[in-house]
Amino acid sequence: MVYLNDQPELNNGRPSLSACMIVKNEEKFLAQCLTSIKDAVDEIIIVDTGSTDKTIEIAKSFHAKIYHHPWKNSFSDARNHSLSYAKCDWILQIDADETLDQEDIPLLHKLICRDSYNAIFVAIYSELPGGLSKHYYTRIFRRGKAYFEGIVHNQLIFEGASFQSEIRFYHYGYNLTEQEMKNKYKRTGDLLRRQLVGDPDNLFIMTNLIRNYRNEFNFNKVIELGEKGLKLSESQTDSNSKNQRQRIYIDLVYAFINTNQLDKAEKICTEAIKENHDSLDILFVMGEVSLRKEKFNDALIYFKKYLIIKDRENKEPAFNLFIVDAYYYEHKAYDNIGVCYEKLNLFDEAEAAYKKAISLNSEEPLYYSNLAQLYLAKKNVEKAEDITNSAISNGIANDSIYMLAGQIQSLLKKPYQAINTMRQLINKNDKSIPAHIFLINLLIQTNQLKEAEDAVKVIISSNPDHLGLKCLMERIKFKNGDKDSAIKFINNTLESNPLNGNVYHDLGNLCIEIEEYKIAIELLEKYLNVFPTDITTITNIATCYARLGKLEPALIGFKAALIFDPTNTYALQNLEVLNKRLKPRTG
Repeated sequence: MVYLNDQPELNNGRPSLSACMIVKNEEKFLAQCLTSIKDAVDEIIIVDTGSTDKTIEIAKSFHAKIYHHPWKNSFSDARNHSLSYAKCDWILQIDADETLDQEDIPLLHKLICRDSYNAIFVAIYSELPGGLSKHYYTRIFRRGKAYFEGIVHNQLIFEGASFQSEIRFYHYGYNLTEQEMKNKYKRTGDLLRRQLVGDPDNLFIMTNLIRNYRNEFNFNKVIELGEKGLKLSESQTDSNSKNQRQRIYIDLVYAFINTNQLDKAEKICTEAIKENHDSLDILFVMGEVSLRKEKFNDALIYFKKYLIIKDRENKEPAFNLFIVDAYYYEHKAYDNIGVCYEKLNLFDEAEAAYKKAISLNSEEPLYYSNLAQLYLAKKNVEKAEDITNSAISNGIANDSIYMLAGQIQSLLKKPYQAINTMRQLINKNDKSIPAHIFLINLLIQTNQLKEAEDAVKVIISSNPDHLGLKCLMERIKFKNGDKDSAIKFINNTLESNPLNGNVYHDLGNLCIEIEEYKIAIELLEKYLNVFPTDITTITNIATCYARLGKLEPALIGFKAALIFDPTNTYALQNLEVLNKRLKPRTG
């Protein structure tokens, strides 16, 4: 085993620096972590608690000093053990799933030369699914002047003064597979629950357990423990308790949102914002609650204030001990602003907001989808096509983008391009039934009946009870001249007196295809009893009346569709035709 010198030499006269780490099966992240610190520290201390992967091999390649220590269900025990091996003046504590920003190494070396403090706060940016969060933590401290306590989410206890720096650490520990994250939350939750049993009124432990429950989507436990935590914290006015209280507020709000208790979420936000009216997290989540409650003007106020406060923070970072989950959510704020403007029919403002969201985060498919949908609402189908094509060509399109692209190509009367797009999607995700159904419909539309039949047989083999696929097969048979098979299929299905409204939707549309318009109306009206605002079904019923020569009810139907969507092109065009046909009768 290769070690650095037991007595590290000073580097250009500055105090020496030990990196202290605890690891277990960290082969995924360890190399990037050690690469980031190797030129910043004078020795690397690694305490391994039982790795079975290539962790030790990677550590050796960086000439780390490696020690083995049994895992005792306590992070503080292992961390304090690592500190005991350090030989340098100062210690840098870093986790294997973190990196040190290389540009900040000179600042780090400068700060450890001062004698007026024993600990240095750094800014830790955590990579989350929605963006980066930020919080400050003491990760650099003078040897012999600090130790860790707490079996999980441990805290550094240090002597003397501290210094607040903007040295940047980046945390990638949430960038794991779904199963890895489940295992991580299970381990953390078990330790926190054990710790809370021994100290049931410890707000710090409780707050971390609440967040762990939120990460596990156990929102009922978040609400139960969160409401208890708020009551417990009412009499605690120190800054640390205020920090924990804010975190509880945020987690409670998201729990109420995810359990569809928006009034309670709004109430909690109102309480929280009184205590910290400039909190980025509270402003953002208050905007989300207002958006979900369709209070679009209120939501705009909160999202815009979030952006103002964040712009000020970008120019002059303010030190505080709050964990800021929404630290880099500007792109999400602009997207939400776009949604609000669109709902308020301010389409130009919505377009500008969606474009800003894309400029800030060009990797998020939702923003492309929202902008494309906006262009469709503005009847600018060509621009909508450009946006979806851009997402696909940039390799960031998800299933929804591909489906939207196919629908747009179909609107532009480009069925063969739409077929190609659906085949691309199916190559990426062959289990996407909507993609298969859309592809089959396009093949029928272009009279490629053999290909359509083959496609149905492939997907129906793994989904034998899917009614929509069965209806497609009957459509193909009808196109091949066999109408009796479709009628028999419809009657057999209806004999079971289905309770699912979607059955009447699928069978009604099949009746339209086989030109049984009277039956189609009966079935689709049953579907409308369950889903009364389905505009497509309303217009389909109106179309059936028109094809039966019953123009007055057809006229009423198209007018009804326009109540829900005044810009519906199909309804507007048919209404114009009907009015012309009815005019001679009333003249």
